[in-house]
Amino acid sequence: MADFFSNLFSEIGARRRRVRAEAGDRGQGLLEFSILGGLSLGSLGLFLNPWMARAAPWGFALPVVFLLGYLYLDLRRQNAMARAGEIPEDREASQTGSDRLALIWSLGCALAGAATFAYAWMAEPPPAPAPSDAADEWRPPADAVDVDLEP
Repeated sequence: MADFFSNLFSEIGARRRRVRAEAGDRGQGLLEFSILGGLSLGSLGLFLNPWMARAAPWGFALPVVFLLGYLYLDLRRQNAMARAGEIPEDREASQTGSDRLALIWSLGCALAGAATFAYAWMAEPPPAPAPSDAADEWRPPADAVDVDLEP
């Protein structure tokens, strides 16, 4: 299990370097910000208004689903790399395919988070409690306050 996580973290670092080489510093930063922003917006953004959490409670599960999916994809990648052995072409094809799947999964979860926030934001807030008719009709007793007004 420790070997799995050490491979996972080294792959995350290598993937970040490949994205930086492909998209540049700003492109990588924008991509990572989009992914983290979408996930955060879809879960933590639901605390913005009281009714939003009730409108879209599945938003709190998005980071967990993202993490479980990412772990599954990396498990597939590690198994594919083990099957590819030392053949460079197979390892490169497995690497490229796993990078694409991880990118699609990450962006899909980020878009799901943004959609969850938008859905909850546009949800109708619960109606305000209706004012009680008894509150409008209440009058203080006649002897509650001394008044010396004369017509």
